[in-house]
Amino acid sequence: MTEEMEEVMVITITSPDGEEKDFQEVDAVEIDGKIFSLLLEICENEDEAEAIIARVDEEDGEPVYVEPTEEEFEAASKAFEELAAEDEE
Repeated sequence: MTEEMEEVMVITITSPDGEEKDFQEVDAVEIDGKIFSLLLEICENEDEAEAIIARVDEEDGEPVYVEPTEEEFEAASKAFEELAAEDEE
């Protein structure tokens, strides 16, 4: 008997101070034609995992995860909160 495992795409984000962290995409929303991803840090202790929101741009056909503007962040945060509330119902 074989177990199928879902393949997890690992996204490496480099912080402004040069530290690299690995994340996985948990969810995504589209706002005004732009895609925003909710990324959860991959680490041994899930309680310490950091969650971030990134805008997904495309460069040479590949996704590029960038920091959203403050306005984009607020809109994406609200959208993810609404999705979470719907999931709880």
